[in-house]
Amino acid sequence: MAHRDSRRSRVLVAAAGLLLCLVVLWLRVGWLQVVQHSYYAGRAELNQEQRVLVRPVRGELLDRRGRPLARDLLTCSVSAAPREMADPAAVARGLAALLHLDARWLAGEFRAHPRFVWVARHQPPEVGETVAARNWRGVHLSVETRRDYTLGAAASEILGRTDLDDSGVDGLELQLDGELRGRPGWSTMFRVGKSHTVGLPRGLNRAPADGRSAVLTLDLDLQGIVEHHLARAVDSLRAVRGFALFLDPRTGEILASVCVPHLPPGKARNWPFTDQYEPGSTFKVVAAGIALEENLARPGQYFEAGLGRVLVAPGCRFADSHEAAGFTLFGAVQYSSNIVMARLGLLAGSERLYRYATALGFGSLTGLDFPGEAAGRLHSPAHWSARSCPTIAIGHEVSVTPLQLALAYAAIANGGVLMEPMLVREVRGAGGGALHRYGPRAARRVFSEATTASLREMLTAVVDSGTAKAARIPGFVLAGKTGTAQKFDPVIKGYSPGKYLSSFVGFAPANAPTLVGIVVIDEPRTGHYYGGEIAAPVFREVMLDLRRLPDGPFGTGSTEVAAKPPVPAAVVVPDLRLLPQSAAERRLAENGLRARFEGRGPRALAQSPAAGQAAERGASVTVWLAAPAGSAGLVQPDLVGLPLREALRRLTPRQVRTRITGSGIVVRQAPEAGMPLVPGSECRLWCEPGVPPAASPSPGPLSVLPAHAERANAVRTGA
Repeated sequence: MAHRDSRRSRVLVAAAGLLLCLVVLWLRVGWLQVVQHSYYAGRAELNQEQRVLVRPVRGELLDRRGRPLARDLLTCSVSAAPREMADPAAVARGLAALLHLDARWLAGEFRAHPRFVWVARHQPPEVGETVAARNWRGVHLSVETRRDYTLGAAASEILGRTDLDDSGVDGLELQLDGELRGRPGWSTMFRVGKSHTVGLPRGLNRAPADGRSAVLTLDLDLQGIVEHHLARAVDSLRAVRGFALFLDPRTGEILASVCVPHLPPGKARNWPFTDQYEPGSTFKVVAAGIALEENLARPGQYFEAGLGRVLVAPGCRFADSHEAAGFTLFGAVQYSSNIVMARLGLLAGSERLYRYATALGFGSLTGLDFPGEAAGRLHSPAHWSARSCPTIAIGHEVSVTPLQLALAYAAIANGGVLMEPMLVREVRGAGGGALHRYGPRAARRVFSEATTASLREMLTAVVDSGTAKAARIPGFVLAGKTGTAQKFDPVIKGYSPGKYLSSFVGFAPANAPTLVGIVVIDEPRTGHYYGGEIAAPVFREVMLDLRRLPDGPFGTGSTEVAAKPPVPAAVVVPDLRLLPQSAAERRLAENGLRARFEGRGPRALAQSPAAGQAAERGASVTVWLAAPAGSAGLVQPDLVGLPLREALRRLTPRQVRTRITGSGIVVRQAPEAGMPLVPGSECRLWCEPGVPPAASPSPGPLSVLPAHAERANAVRTGA
């Protein structure tokens, strides 16, 4: 009996222990499954899932004609996972031989980074194919992009550069990085075993969004031409450096910005925007412009020059290279008289001199937002001394950037209006459609047209017979101003003897300027240092090359550089009739056209140009939402004697179909003028080249030739 009780007790104890173990186990399972579920789910995701970054394609930088300046090229990058290799040392030797690397260094990298190591990045595709053919376990290939610059180093300072991750680090690449870089995507990979990962067809992923492209104002041809001639001048003159900037005075568009020599990445700067210097005589146009604008002097007014040495202000003696008794204002600009310009500075006074100089943009940023742009230096009159007015008038005691000086001369070239500088014309989406367009913007009017006309005549004389004769081109009129300024040495706290900045600012053609350029040579070392001898010839060579270009700005019958954007390919105007306003606008946008609506109504009733006609991409199409005048209840217009284009323009709003025979001037029409006009009906036009006959074949009163046709006839016959 006692034995049975003892055995029953042992069974009960064992059962209780088993039950307790089960309870503890289920509590542990509950704790793990319920309380700590999120923690272990996260750990599982971390260990089993791998999110792989998918990089977007960076947007292109295009020149004003759509030619690529910077673009992404596909490359192959080689990486390794040494833990997956059967013999890492052998793989290291093989890879090193293919990629021209040090085998011992690569083997050391494999030992130091057993899970992942980059072997070589941005290799040509053929290198990737060779590596793939070896089929090494643990060696992986990935497609990456490398930034390619069409002009190489010739535009590196203004375009900037990207790093290995394709992010902009300076220049326009940095300024426009938000538009160019796009949005990266990702895909989810799942780990299988210790070393393999696979992607599931329905795994979580996000497609990358490629970056937008930017159409710049730069001209690829002009950038290359300026680079060539500036580099040759810096080399032959044994100068420290040279920089140049060219822009369109009518729009403020920057066409070229060049620096020579090209510094290594990380040290390069776009000197025309970032460096400031004393402009010297190129600043004299400010004092001359103030004198003319404020009626302080006339172009022919005579000023004494004291045979080249004059005490202009107390303790302030000025000298001229021309030892003349005096100059007119015109001659003072032509021969760059320091003495006369110093007198004009005193005549203008500190308030006017400061007001006009700041109005021309000196002493402040231009608003270009380029990384590292300098503002120059122009102290307020409160900090001026008794000699400041004459000294500033000749370009000392003030610092400018080449961009500021070029914009000031652009204001003289375009009639007195200071333009805001432009570097970007358009931002395009990944599909090529325009997202944003930027047009010219005027900052303010500084001088009157009469004042700038006089200044242009003076600057033309500078090139024709003054200090810039080295810039002359027979048969082509240029205008400009030379500058020669000693460099300030902060060590001796004075101007350094023998160190000069030689410059020339000019525009062409002088009578209708479409191009302004500035050339600066820093410390020429051949014994010559005057701007007319050093910088003006570079400007001349650039102009000569531009004239030789078959489609250049100065070719036969063309004097435009940047007044209009390049003519895009024509598109066919779609049929918008009876479409709602939103649908019509969307249809035009799909074809690269803009809508201009007139009237009020639920649907489009007429359009101009008509459906099926060719139009430039980006052109405006007028859409009438209410019946336009003359579309109902009126009569057929008289089209005889009109050019075909004008006749079609008059018919389009009337919603009639047109059948045309011939080309040129309309000589006959059906229905005739005065007949009732029915929308949707057909109008036939017979056209002939030249001028229509004097009499109409149809009976009726004698027709009178329109006045504009008579004038056209007079021109053709030489009357």
